[in-house]
Amino acid sequence: MVYSGSGVALKRMRAEKDNPQGDIFWGISKVVLMSNVDLLEPYKSKYFDLIMPEFRDAQYHWIGTNLQILVFMYNKDLLKAGEAPNKWIDLLDPKWKNKIAFPNPANSSFAYTTFTMMLHELGNNEAAWKKMENFLANVQITEQSSMVPTSVEKGEFPMGITQEYVATRYLAGGAKVGVIYPEDGNSIQAEGVGIIKGAKHRSAAEKFMDFCNDKSFRELVIKDQFRRPARKDLDFSKIVPMPPLSKIKLMPGYVDTDYIKDRDKILARIKDIILRIK
Repeated sequence: MVYSGSGVALKRMRAEKDNPQGDIFWGISKVVLMSNVDLLEPYKSKYFDLIMPEFRDAQYHWIGTNLQILVFMYNKDLLKAGEAPNKWIDLLDPKWKNKIAFPNPANSSFAYTTFTMMLHELGNNEAAWKKMENFLANVQITEQSSMVPTSVEKGEFPMGITQEYVATRYLAGGAKVGVIYPEDGNSIQAEGVGIIKGAKHRSAAEKFMDFCNDKSFRELVIKDQFRRPARKDLDFSKIVPMPPLSKIKLMPGYVDTDYIKDRDKILARIKDIILRIK
């Protein structure tokens, strides 16, 4: 296995496309998979029909394996019960200035989702962008997603925005933190797997792709890593401290793929705002 960020892996895959050195592209966000299907070979996994349509490729180039949900994670020594925000809209309040840890959206797909989801909730217009300046003024940008929960757990920030599985891992490990699912809605992001075009070990790659959604493997993954399965027939909420998917309120009308086309423009505008207000 070669472990790296998706951007690094993609550069290598494109450089090696005439002589691929890998077989599997795994643990990658849906948005990245959708944007790079030309590097993947179609294969209909035996679990294809058990994955919800929005978390799989209709042409079989990739299939979802686990689901990511956004949460607020807060330090219980710094925020008492009821003091932490319950809604995305709460994060615009000036009282949170410099008190929210948040990854750089240019480096983090879930941070980009957070920003666009809030922008959507506010109307996705110039007035919404103006309000989002308040949000950017309140956050402290971290260059790596992993720095958010670490800094909150250490008490460097009262709260941060992170992924459910990360916060739940801290919670299950006994850290003095709390986890909040925003009341005004959420977005469910999928991570998935695909076979690299021209894979030299095609048969093994197909078996591995199926294995990624095997029930016993998904149970192991959620027990050890708290990552929700993408399979719609599996609910492990009774064995891990996480609510069932049916209890997660979705952000009305938000579709993450609507923001793929303008990603570079949105990131450039975010960068300009940060340079101006920070």
